[in-house]
Amino acid sequence: MEEFAVDIVITRQKHRPSKVDLAFGYVKSINSEDIGDIGRWPQALDTSRTVVFLNNWVQSVLISFEKKMKIEGDKPQVETSGSFLDLRLWKIFYFCLEESKDLHMPLTCSKDFLRVIHSIAKDASSCVNNVSIFCEGMLSGERLQIYDVVLDCISMVFSSHGGVANENLDLWILLMDKVLELALKIVLGQLDGSKVGNFTLKLSCYLFEAFAKFLRVHPTHKSGFHNFIDKLLEPLLHLLHVVQSNSCGTDNEWRTTLHKLVGEVLGQGLFHPTHIDGFLDLQSTIRYINSSNATLKEDKLVIKSYHRHLFDKVEMIVEKNVLALLGLGELLHLFVGCVTKHKGALATEGDLGQSAFSGSAQISVYPNQSRAMSSKMNPPFHSMNAELRKSIFDYCVQLLEYLLADLSKFLQSEKNEVYLIFNIPGTLKSINNLLATVLRDNLYLRTEDTTEGASQNFLRSIYAMLLSLSAKIGTSSFGSDEKSNREILISVSTEIIVSVHHLLNIEYEVVGDDLESLWTVVFSSAACCYSSMDVLGQPLLSSAIRSLSCRLIDVYSDLRQVDSSVFALCRAVRQTSLIMGDSEVYSSSDSCSSYSNSLCMLVCSSEFRLSLNNAIKAIPEGQASACLRQLCSDIKESLEWMKFGHQLRAELLGKVLCEAYSIILDSITVTSGNSYLVGVSLKNLLEIMRPGLTGVVSQQSDIFSVLVDGRILNKSTESDNVTVCWILVFFFRFVLSCRSLFRQAFSLMPPDASKKMSAGVMGDSLTIDSGRDWLELTRYDDKGFFSWILQPSATLLNVIHSVSDICIQNSIVRCAPLVYVLNAMALQRLADLNTLIKSSEYMLQWTQTWGQTKLEVDTGSSSFNKRIQRWSKCVTKMRKEAAGLAESMMGFYSSSSSVDGEISDTLIHGPHSNDTLTFAVASLDEKSLPPTLWWIICKNVDIWCSHAAKKHSKNFLTLIIRASISSVRNDDCHFKKQNMSRVGDLKKVTAQQIALEFLSNTISYEQRFVRRYLASRFCQILQKSVRSIFTNSGVNLSKSPVWSAAMSAIENIPDLGALTWKKYHMVPVESCNEQPNDFLDRCQCLLSLLMRMPEEFLRLKSSSLYINYILNLERFLVGILLGCDTAICTQNPYEIFRLFVTCRKVLQTLAAASSKENANESQSPLSSIPLLWLLKSSLAAIGFQLAFPKDTVFEDQVAIFSLLDQTSNVLLTVSRDQFESAITSLVPVRKLHAKRKGLDPSTEESDLSGGNILLNPTENLNARKSVLELAKALEEDLQKFLSTFRVASLNKNVECLAEFKDLSKLSSIIACSQGLFWGLAFTISDTNAVKIDFRILSSSYDAELMTRIKSCVDTCVEFAIFYLKALFLEDDPTFNMSAHGSNGLGVRESPSDLYDGSRDGSDGGCPIGKTTPSEIKGDLTKLDHKRKTSSALPNLQAFLTKVQHQKLYLKKSLLMEVFGGGNAEMAFFLRQLFIACSAILRLNLQIDVTSSSWSLFIIVVDISEFLLLEFLRSEIPHQFAFLLLDGIVKFLEELGSYFPHFDPLLSRDFYVKLIGLHLRGIGKCICLDGKKAKLASQETGSHSKQADQMQSWGTSRVSELKDRLRMSLRKYISKSSELHLLSTIQAVERALAGVQEGLMTNYEIVSGSSNGGDVSSVVAAGIDAFDLILEFVTGPRRLNMIKKHIQSLVACLLNIILHLQGPSIFYRCINPTKTYERPDSGSVILMSIELLTKISGKPSFFQIDACHIAQSLRVPGALFQYFLRLQISKDPIHSSVDRKISVDLYAACCRMLCTALKHHKSETHQCIVLLEDSVSALLHCLETVNTDHAAGRDFFAWEVQEAVICASSLRRVYEEVRQQKDVFGQCSFQFLSRYIWVYCGFGPAKNGITREVDEALKPGVYALIDSCSADDLQLLHTVFGEGPCRTTLAALQHDYKVHFQFQGKV
Repeated sequence: MEEFAVDIVITRQKHRPSKVDLAFGYVKSINSEDIGDIGRWPQALDTSRTVVFLNNWVQSVLISFEKKMKIEGDKPQVETSGSFLDLRLWKIFYFCLEESKDLHMPLTCSKDFLRVIHSIAKDASSCVNNVSIFCEGMLSGERLQIYDVVLDCISMVFSSHGGVANENLDLWILLMDKVLELALKIVLGQLDGSKVGNFTLKLSCYLFEAFAKFLRVHPTHKSGFHNFIDKLLEPLLHLLHVVQSNSCGTDNEWRTTLHKLVGEVLGQGLFHPTHIDGFLDLQSTIRYINSSNATLKEDKLVIKSYHRHLFDKVEMIVEKNVLALLGLGELLHLFVGCVTKHKGALATEGDLGQSAFSGSAQISVYPNQSRAMSSKMNPPFHSMNAELRKSIFDYCVQLLEYLLADLSKFLQSEKNEVYLIFNIPGTLKSINNLLATVLRDNLYLRTEDTTEGASQNFLRSIYAMLLSLSAKIGTSSFGSDEKSNREILISVSTEIIVSVHHLLNIEYEVVGDDLESLWTVVFSSAACCYSSMDVLGQPLLSSAIRSLSCRLIDVYSDLRQVDSSVFALCRAVRQTSLIMGDSEVYSSSDSCSSYSNSLCMLVCSSEFRLSLNNAIKAIPEGQASACLRQLCSDIKESLEWMKFGHQLRAELLGKVLCEAYSIILDSITVTSGNSYLVGVSLKNLLEIMRPGLTGVVSQQSDIFSVLVDGRILNKSTESDNVTVCWILVFFFRFVLSCRSLFRQAFSLMPPDASKKMSAGVMGDSLTIDSGRDWLELTRYDDKGFFSWILQPSATLLNVIHSVSDICIQNSIVRCAPLVYVLNAMALQRLADLNTLIKSSEYMLQWTQTWGQTKLEVDTGSSSFNKRIQRWSKCVTKMRKEAAGLAESMMGFYSSSSSVDGEISDTLIHGPHSNDTLTFAVASLDEKSLPPTLWWIICKNVDIWCSHAAKKHSKNFLTLIIRASISSVRNDDCHFKKQNMSRVGDLKKVTAQQIALEFLSNTISYEQRFVRRYLASRFCQILQKSVRSIFTNSGVNLSKSPVWSAAMSAIENIPDLGALTWKKYHMVPVESCNEQPNDFLDRCQCLLSLLMRMPEEFLRLKSSSLYINYILNLERFLVGILLGCDTAICTQNPYEIFRLFVTCRKVLQTLAAASSKENANESQSPLSSIPLLWLLKSSLAAIGFQLAFPKDTVFEDQVAIFSLLDQTSNVLLTVSRDQFESAITSLVPVRKLHAKRKGLDPSTEESDLSGGNILLNPTENLNARKSVLELAKALEEDLQKFLSTFRVASLNKNVECLAEFKDLSKLSSIIACSQGLFWGLAFTISDTNAVKIDFRILSSSYDAELMTRIKSCVDTCVEFAIFYLKALFLEDDPTFNMSAHGSNGLGVRESPSDLYDGSRDGSDGGCPIGKTTPSEIKGDLTKLDHKRKTSSALPNLQAFLTKVQHQKLYLKKSLLMEVFGGGNAEMAFFLRQLFIACSAILRLNLQIDVTSSSWSLFIIVVDISEFLLLEFLRSEIPHQFAFLLLDGIVKFLEELGSYFPHFDPLLSRDFYVKLIGLHLRGIGKCICLDGKKAKLASQETGSHSKQADQMQSWGTSRVSELKDRLRMSLRKYISKSSELHLLSTIQAVERALAGVQEGLMTNYEIVSGSSNGGDVSSVVAAGIDAFDLILEFVTGPRRLNMIKKHIQSLVACLLNIILHLQGPSIFYRCINPTKTYERPDSGSVILMSIELLTKISGKPSFFQIDACHIAQSLRVPGALFQYFLRLQISKDPIHSSVDRKISVDLYAACCRMLCTALKHHKSETHQCIVLLEDSVSALLHCLETVNTDHAAGRDFFAWEVQEAVICASSLRRVYEEVRQQKDVFGQCSFQFLSRYIWVYCGFGPAKNGITREVDEALKPGVYALIDSCSADDLQLLHTVFGEGPCRTTLAALQHDYKVHFQFQGKV
């Protein structure tokens, strides 16, 4: 009835709005619930039948229009009514779909609806043809809106309504053909990021999913199968490959889904279970039974017609050589998945669309790993039986045969047709993809080959064809001209190498015994690679060549046949001369040099060297001598080969063969068991080499020749010289390697055997002779370096001189490796000479002393004198030779470096524990030789320095300093070597970094010449640099200035307006167009270099020289800045100002180092620093800064703040030293310096009159005068400013204080004041620490000085009170703060309150400055005693009352402006003022220096509290706010020293308030730290000092503030009374529990969502404070207070972990806006675990409940279960995982488990199941490791180095189980069982454990085996059964016995 009504309504509207309009209006009215002119239709038509009718009608409209368009051929427009581009129709359709879904009534969709979708896809395809990603505007608007609605409709049709009715395959194929065309356009055009691309990917995914479902339910019949293959196979393969290869490195979810669905469509369409069996009976390999590579059986295979069509299509695709060809590897992988699923074979969790490898770039993933390891890292994807594996391999053979036939066409063509060569790369890539799938899915296993060798023969045929192809390409002239042709050749060579690599991995026997041919292919490809450096694919080819070469070494090393591969390589090298030609003309051409360089590039690569080194080391000790014998044979063949040698052969011998031979000799394993046989083999090798070296090492100086197998080569022509050089490289490297190997063998032989062999070979007394043998010698007859080759022989020095004439001509190095080898021999000889000289000198000394009596009795005095003369001549002769060798080394370096001594920036391989691996001599050239020589000279300075001439030593230091300057210019402060995670990525450093490392290493300063000459050379270079800047100045930095005159000149500063500097010059060089001055830059670098030198060296006497030069430079720079010497300077004044700031920074470094000088020094280097100069110079520099333009304000402020900080620190250090000199002359100086160095005084003297070491009287007088002058100057300056401010205050012009222009100068004065005050305070602390009362000491010596200091302090206090009150306090009549005559506390001052030097402070019950521990138990007697003690400090209780109850009215707006960075100068001034107040606080506590300061302290306390609260409220404070906070916290820290003198009951509220501020402040810093937050005990090292803040501005301020807060809180904790400590513990307990005092309902620990919970900042701060309590609370009574609360505190920590655990702890903060709102969950958990570990590790102090131990054992498993989900999950979230926090958490959990095992054995044993669960979770995390660095990884994985660190931590858990064997021995086999299970690939990730990780874990596994009983091991053997687990157990037991088990002998 409803349909009839609607139809009547619609059909009657012929002359009214169209049907579409009416229907759309109806739908619109339904959606808007608006009844308009349509009337009451919603009431009449509200049934489901209406929706059905509308659905049928709208489909008919769309389908009819599509048919009409097909007939007429017109393309509709967007606005065409009733077309498939009519938005209204699609919205009506969507309405019907949605309403029916709500009514749970699926609609029927016509099969012709697929035609409508086809039209949509066709329309989109036509649009894509005209649209690119840059002009997408054509598709914006209504068309894209239509597409969005269409997507929604299609999604609803196929997801909620069962798809289309009566669908058929033809319609689907028609539709999918167009969709595939559209998808390929999008993917190939890289438009998937656009709107139309997004539409296409979604449309494709929807339709492919539906199509796959259709194919699954409706298997294709024969005709449909053919149609599917003809129409869709090629585009499907193309799309499958393109999507897979292009999806790498992208996070597009739709791409990943599309790849999966395309694979499923192919799998269901081609390999449906109903007809897949036809592909399993191909018998393709039967033709290869008993066949050779040349002849094959011609049997025709019978393939069912149903399946033959697939192979016919593949053959057509191969012939066309289209891109779809590259998808055959994916097709094979899909076939494997379908077959194994059909046959019920075991498969891991993975989808059929997941690919193995897609291209050459991803194929050589595991180049240096054995087949077993590759299988372990990627276990078989399927578990198949042998028959099924054979059937699948037959299918692979069938596909490969078509590709091989294509290659065969090219090989059989007599002419090199260009089109054929262009087709070769695609064919080879397809072969590679198929072979990669065979390898990955283990489709061929030799142990399961049932084809009687046919499969292996087939693989051999592929290998033979690849060799033939390589040979034909190598002899082809194609690619010699055009670059594009060379790119084709590079691509072909790459694919050939990769294919061979795959074949080698699949079955090594495919290669056969002819390894020479394979190495020839490698060398040919290497030559092609070297000659095509500018070609696009060259890096891929280079990587593939190295990977295959390493694999060849590794495979035969695993087979214990490494000699076969290595010496086949050598034979192949010798065969290359036949390839290149033997003619002299051709062999000297550039092509031959290029060829030798290409082979050298391979052999010298770090990967190849490492593989060869490991392979040689793996040779069993019994086979080492056999390897050397084969080496002898091969060297003999090489010398025979050189008989007709020319330059090419010589280069191959010296570059390639020599490198391989050297690695073998340097890597061979020598043991006591094989040492004699090795020695015999080396002796035979020496006999072969001796004839060739005879002419070189003979004593006939006029003849120089090299004998090569009967042929004599003399130095004559240039060509012959080069040939001779390379032959000499070969011989000399042999000499170096054989000497070292001989000595190893001799040292391990029995004594008699070693002496016998040494006498016949080397005569090496250093290794053979014992001490008794030496004592019996009358002299040492040194026969020379080459005596074991020829006797008599020339000295090494003569040989070096002779050879250098050839290799260095006209200062040009002809053969760089030869120069290096000569230097290496010289170093080896020098090392021997050093030992011989020391031994001979000892013998000379022994003969002169102990042997005199014995010799005179036995032989007479004449014989005794002759023996002395012999030993003296021997020493003189050896020293002369050593000096000559050192001279030659310096000469070599001078000849190979530039004229001015600069070092080039060439990169060299850095130092390593094994230089053989990291440095390839043959790779040296003219550019890399100088830094290489520089490296060996710096590395071996201890060998040659004692023999070098003075001029060479000085020149060396000069070069060191100059080279270091270039390195200091970089941002790196120190020489750093990056540890790479992948094998082969070795370190590289520059020569400049080597020099900087030399100067930064304390070992370098052990050399006498460095300590003697470095300071003078440095100062000379500094002097020259300064003179180069100021050319006409004649400045002399070495003379001592007259400081009175210098400071007088500063006081006469001209008006800033009169300065002659130009305004545009007063900006940084970076901000203007000026070029930086090199000499000015060099001065900056020199000063920076000085700061990087070790502190121990700066503490030497040379520090006085440095200080003198720096002070003179400062004086000169200040004069330049103030215009005194502008005529001599044309430099940028801003850069000069920067240089002055750097000078002050250096001065601080020198002062800090010099303050640690030896106490016995008669004069300190600091005495030369005038205190007044520090004040005057800083004021002058600041005055000049006012002239800078406003656009450099920030840089100026940073520089000024840094300058004042440094000045304050220098003044503190120097004044401390001078106070000691001026005041403490009567102090036992040893005691005072022992205290300053942190040592215990050696003696305790109570009598001051005796046992004192008096300081220099003149120094005392000068120090006293310096202090007085500074104090007077500071007081006068403060009085001037105070007077100015008072006048302004009387005029009611207080605003001028805030806008005061000289605020920086005032900051300088306050900074110097606080430096002076702190110097005095530290001096008093030092004197009090040695139990000498400073009051008595100072009063008896110099009361005038203390009076001046007190006056200065009073003036400072008076100024501070006035300034703070006037500027920051509102007028408050209740607060009296007059600085004159009243202390502002309402307490009248008594005469005793003033400073009196005669007062000893002992009347109060204890000396002032000493803290007596309070024992407050509520006992009134003790409280009275405490009050008496407190009364020793005047006004203390009044101050306490005032500060707690009186509230000041602050000008908060001004304070907030300062805190917000609006007035940076004011912020820095307040910081200095607060630090000065903290110093006055300290002095008041020590000597009552002033009584007027209490009013000031009240103001400072209130301001501090307000600003700290403002810091807590701010989100991210301004960087200048941290300056202010630093001073505030320093003041609060000193205030904490007063609480021991307060009444604990009266001060408790104030104490708790300050503790709360500290906690909240630390919590805020933890929030700002984010993932970097750690406990104080976790942090290693120290943060930058204040002097370095200019460099680290804004980066370390948070950490510095947190450290300052910790130090302050530490003082409150360590010096508190028991009542105060109890308050602290309670505050921490409340914080950890997440509650606030008085607010029990405000819980600050929430569990949050499934990702984890949150805690407040106070909770995190509570953890940090708890750590401080554990660290710094001492004493039994105070520790008992902690013990009473330890259970609740531990429970709180576990509660925090419980609430926070979740995946989010491993994530970085994804939302930057919420980064600092709360502490990072992962960091908080890490801190909690570390704290639990610390508590658990102190069982004697803290007893923990067993339930808490159980909960802590559960923590690792609970946390890392989330991490396991990240590793196994397919969600692309790996980019947001924080790697460092995961590694740190892993290590912390392991430490916690170890602690529980060690200290809580019984509790842990009771919960052994929890321990096993946690250890298993930790072990499972080690499964997934990123070893291939493949892009596009969909899951998180640790890098290898990270996993190794974690494995090392887990290893300690296993070892701890072994340590507690008596308790956990019965459980050890369970840990071992889980390890073996995971190792064999049966863990959650099914990946096994990689080699590097397993090596780190293996010692712990051996420990587990050691703790297992024989019954346990037998039980495991039985339970595992047959399989890899039992095999692994047996291998572990064998390795355990060999490497770990103690055999009862040492």
